[in-house]
Amino acid sequence: MHPSKIARMATPIGRKYNASLQQCMLRIKDPAVSVPFYEKHFGMKLVHKYDFPQFKFSLYFLERPKNGQVLPEVVPSAESEKYLWTMEGCTLELTHNHGTESDPDFKGYWSGNSGRDLAETSPLYMKDGPIRGFGHIAFNVDDVYKVSEELEKNGVKFQKRPDEGIMKGLAFALDPDGYWIELVKREEGLFQEPCNLSQVMMRVKDGPKTIEFYRDIMGMSLVREMQRSDFTNYFLMGLDEAERKEAAAASPEDLQLFPKRKWRPALELTQNHGTEKDDAFQVHTGNSDPQGFGHVGFIVDDLVAMCKELEEAGVPFFKKPDEGKMRGLAFVLDPNGYRVELIQRSMAIDPELLKPAA
Repeated sequence: MHPSKIARMATPIGRKYNASLQQCMLRIKDPAVSVPFYEKHFGMKLVHKYDFPQFKFSLYFLERPKNGQVLPEVVPSAESEKYLWTMEGCTLELTHNHGTESDPDFKGYWSGNSGRDLAETSPLYMKDGPIRGFGHIAFNVDDVYKVSEELEKNGVKFQKRPDEGIMKGLAFALDPDGYWIELVKREEGLFQEPCNLSQVMMRVKDGPKTIEFYRDIMGMSLVREMQRSDFTNYFLMGLDEAERKEAAAASPEDLQLFPKRKWRPALELTQNHGTEKDDAFQVHTGNSDPQGFGHVGFIVDDLVAMCKELEEAGVPFFKKPDEGKMRGLAFVLDPNGYRVELIQRSMAIDPELLKPAA
């Protein structure tokens, strides 16, 4: 994408088409284990499900709703499909490739946190492994210590407890597939719900270049920049008009608290310093061996028109709207090669695709 084209945009393309962060896709071994895990421990609800028997995979969409939020009564149904593609919130899209749950040779999915770019002394170092990419999802909670204790009592495994390591007061639980779930302390008294889905973290090669895509193309807002000696974290959020006005009037200190005050999740982009200068550096996106994380996704008002503008702006595509059997969606690539799904708001999957193979 050409920088001059970005600079000329009075309104980001994503904002023009009301792009809203709606999903984070993770591949899972066994839905009979993973779906109840997120329901029991994080209060998530299954809001829609697709089975594609001819393609041998199923999709499970889970949302952490607010108390009293009206949810579909029957899943799957036409009602739940409509809910999914018109919702204001964000889901975990859990993708199950049929047969992995009973395959004794299946080695599991890659969490994104082990790789050859780590020090050889690290327990997560992989000599011939990939360069780390996706990092974790996160839930904001009022009391990290209390929630961590409750989760551990209920059998949840931990990568890091709140008082372990250098970063005190935050924790990383592990889901059944080994994906990391960060527990972050939020501002107390804002929500009655015990937790809210608050982050999707991805490692990037070049922070400023990646921000150009998600802010200046997709229309997200950069609300926090956290610099450390060897890395920087950038937090971007999809804000509505009222929230953008609030952000514009906020002090820098208040703006940085948005990820801990808002209900919807942020994209956390982590850049390890120096990678932007390394021509050979390329994060592993999780869509080739080893697989794990798949993509983030946005629902949009006019998929075809938006994709036309994205193409004119030089954004590369993995799949255009009229390609393949799955219509009503497209995949673009961000500057790191991560897939970003774009889905037509109010879409419906062709029922023929849901039928068993002939």
